[in-house]
Amino acid sequence: MSRADLFAKYTQMYQKANVREIVPDGPFVRQLVDLPRRGLDVGVFFKAKRKKVMTQVYLGNPIPDNVAREEGFLEAGGKTYLSRTILSNFKNLEFLRVVVSIGRILSRKDERVRFLKQCQRIVDVMLRKARNVVYIDDFEPFRFDKQVLEIGYFLSKTLKMDEVTVEAASIPFTIANPEYILLSNRKLVVIGEERRIPISIFYLAGGIGYTFDKTVGAVSEERLFRTTADLSQYGIDPAYLDMSISRVTEDFQNSVHSLIFADIWKKTKAKPVGVNFDGNLLIKPEPSSDMWSGVFEVYLASPG
Repeated sequence: MSRADLFAKYTQMYQKANVREIVPDGPFVRQLVDLPRRGLDVGVFFKAKRKKVMTQVYLGNPIPDNVAREEGFLEAGGKTYLSRTILSNFKNLEFLRVVVSIGRILSRKDERVRFLKQCQRIVDVMLRKARNVVYIDDFEPFRFDKQVLEIGYFLSKTLKMDEVTVEAASIPFTIANPEYILLSNRKLVVIGEERRIPISIFYLAGGIGYTFDKTVGAVSEERLFRTTADLSQYGIDPAYLDMSISRVTEDFQNSVHSLIFADIWKKTKAKPVGVNFDGNLLIKPEPSSDMWSGVFEVYLASPG
């Protein structure tokens, strides 16, 4: 089959596609996208009693971990924060805490009052959501910390690799440097040592077609498929799409293809179903795709 024939079905598929939305899994985490943050940065921190590190889910920009260990109205690093504990010592959860930042120091009293009112609305929504979870006595929605794994832990503990093998297996992930990899078992693997996950609604923007040649590797050939759905209401225009796609097409082999089809996935039943870059770009393999040919679907979150 010629490459033209191979990709013809995808051209028709994405031209006819409607807007599709994706939010990272987790019954409690999915509810966070409707927090009334209005441009503020919001971090939700999960801390299990037996773990030394916290897990953060954030909207906007991530919150520094040292700030999340404090409580109340705070100023640090040229920014203003409000930190509030939603739950503490609940079963084996040490705390569930929400931290809000406006991203600058507020010097005037009226600015601080306005900021605190915005924070209170966010905290009120968080409290209502938490009460619903507690009321039905299902603790699992709060255990998002169990879903997030550092790449080193995943390779050494989950896949039982030795130190030398872990170092070699980590190379493709270090080179590509994604935010996280979403697995078929709903686990998320983060690159680096900070357990934090950006949370967004992602909209289907199209796809990147590829073939694999043993001599030159994966080739995208700028084979781009775009949905005809109007995404302008989400701030997604052709310029934003082109800029986002260039993040992975400039080094297609190393940035995407080698992650999705890495040899390590032969050691586990859980397979990668998505790779997130820079928080706003989510790449997912189209279900019928394999190592040799197919399409990586491109999902984008609203910029900013």
